[in-house]
Order: sequence, then structure tokens, then C-alpha cells
Amino acid sequence: MSLDVVAEVERQHRLLASWLGSAAEPGVLDELRAAHTADFSMVTADGHVLHRQGLLDWLAGAGNSRPGLRILISDVTVVTELDGAVLARFLETHVEHRHTSSRRVSALLRRDRTALRWVHLQETLLPA
Repeated sequence: MSLDVVAEVERQHRLLASWLGSAAEPGVLDELRAAHTADFSMVTADGHVLHRQGLLDWLAGAGNSRPGLRILISDVTVVTELDGAVLARFLETHVEHRHTSSRRVSALLRRDRTALRWVHLQETLLPA
């Protein structure tokens, strides 16, 4: 398995938890923005399609909206490596106060010269 894929999935979710769960510096949001391609899209756990600008607009207004949020990542699996891209699957668990929720996620990441960038994400909420 590509260690850079595991590192990127974990890094992205550390940033996301920091942004949503604390009074993070604006640079955290800038890093989140930079990680997504211009054509990024995602299918949310409730089935809505969200494009890059919609995600970034939501994130901009959601800073520290879930104080104390932790996001745990496990079971990262590279499903396939394509020409310049990687399809990965992982388990994402959100822990806040007394509530925990998990989702199985598939992500398409594109390799550029310096990093892996997020192209597409599909979340499936797991039963509690």
C-alpha cells in the first residue's frame, strides 16, 4: 500500500477536525482548499452531490462548529492505482462528546508533482 496515501488521508482529516473542532488559524482552511482539485465533487452520507465551491463555502462558515471533534481514520486500503491517480477506501469515525458516527469512504486522489489532491469522495454512513 502507498504510505503517501495513508499519510494524506490522515493529514486531510486532522486538518478537517482541527477546523471544525477548534478555533483553528485561517491557514488550516487554506490547506483544506489547496488539497482539492478544481473539479472536486463528493457524494455526502445523505446522498447529496457537493462540488468544490459548495464544500469550501460550507467549510468557511463551519469553523469551530463542532468543538472537540476528533476524526479517527482506519482500514485505509488502496483499491487501485491508475495512471496518475489512486482510488482508496477507508473508515472514518467522528467522535464528539458522547456521540460517535462512522462512515465508509471511497476517495479518488490525483497525483501532481508535489502532492496527492482530492478529486472525488463518496461517503456511506454506517449504522450505529
